[in-house]
Amino acid sequence: MLLLPRIRLAAVVLLTAGTALAEPTFTKLKLDNFFYAEGAAIADFNRDGHPDIAAGPRIFLGPDFKTSKVYRENHAYDRLSYSNNFLTYTADFNGDGWPDILVIGWPGKEAFWYENPGTATPLEWKQHLAFASVDTESPDFLDLKGDGKRAIIAATGGRLGWMEPDPKKPDAPWIFHPITPPGKWERYTHGIGLGDINGDGRPDFLEAKGWWEQPASLASDPVWKFHPQAFGEGGAQMYTYDVNGDGRADVITSIVAHGYGISWFEQGVGAAGDPTWTEHPITSRQPAEKLNGVQFSQPHALMLVDVDGDGLLDLVAGKRHWAHGDAGDPEPNAPAVLYWFRLARGPGGVTYTPHLIDDSSGVGCQFPVADLNGDGRPDFAIANKSGVFVFLQKPN
Repeated sequence: MLLLPRIRLAAVVLLTAGTALAEPTFTKLKLDNFFYAEGAAIADFNRDGHPDIAAGPRIFLGPDFKTSKVYRENHAYDRLSYSNNFLTYTADFNGDGWPDILVIGWPGKEAFWYENPGTATPLEWKQHLAFASVDTESPDFLDLKGDGKRAIIAATGGRLGWMEPDPKKPDAPWIFHPITPPGKWERYTHGIGLGDINGDGRPDFLEAKGWWEQPASLASDPVWKFHPQAFGEGGAQMYTYDVNGDGRADVITSIVAHGYGISWFEQGVGAAGDPTWTEHPITSRQPAEKLNGVQFSQPHALMLVDVDGDGLLDLVAGKRHWAHGDAGDPEPNAPAVLYWFRLARGPGGVTYTPHLIDDSSGVGCQFPVADLNGDGRPDFAIANKSGVFVFLQKPN
């Protein structure tokens, strides 16, 4: 059974263990040539029983995605510049049963949510301010309190925390709950996530410099306890997952969002009982080094997905195409690749085996995973400077 379309704090999609599929292959659909956004969202926006894809100002209607409807100002952007739509998420913010759309714009700028008018045919949707200044370049939309309600995980005003709607006033700007003292987190800070590091059942806050332990009570917005640890220099989405099956949560992250490297950090136990961390590269930090024949720069979006149905979460990642234009990052004009890395556990340890999905699309800042055609297999939707794409897993 595929858990869709909701994506919980580890941003995972699972198939039932024991239903492993043959080697997955994908069909690529290009839905639009224009650059609208660096992220997309999946939901049944018109409630016709088929998942749709929101990318920028357009909703591409399932099941074939050949028809699109504009739900807000229709605007495409210069590929050498930037959009005002870095990330896109979806939830029912006003409780009317229709999925709305959350757009997190330029880092440090506003996040807006767009109200689904509740009609089968998308019209212009009403815009609501969610939050006036969402800092960090890879914020996420996750369930931090374990109550099934997601919030923006980000920073603002130099402090990490979360932004959530006021349940009594869905139209009002969202409420920020800081978890740190004032610091140096700003609009272009990279690397952020949630995950239960210490196994107490409460998601902790991940950043490139370490992790913040969620206290037993969140009343009065206490400062969380910080545990320093270098998880790279600042990548994209950060996840926890028991990679090697030893019962402890490990950390998976890109090392530098605009450079090279993806690693998993194995959690061990030190002499005093504190966590220890051992880095295992999936792709190398070194530009000229290929691991399993693979190297690419700008791993600015990651997802954990059970791609092949073996019950283990694989990694899906790729190259953000022209993050800073055609000359602003290492190898900006190298193929814009999209890979899935198959996780396997064996007597020799853990392996991540790369499988190329595509070499002319890449990723943006975020992408959703869902079963788009009802066959029980996870599919992907990509929006970036190359356009809007769907990758459908083929039957085997």
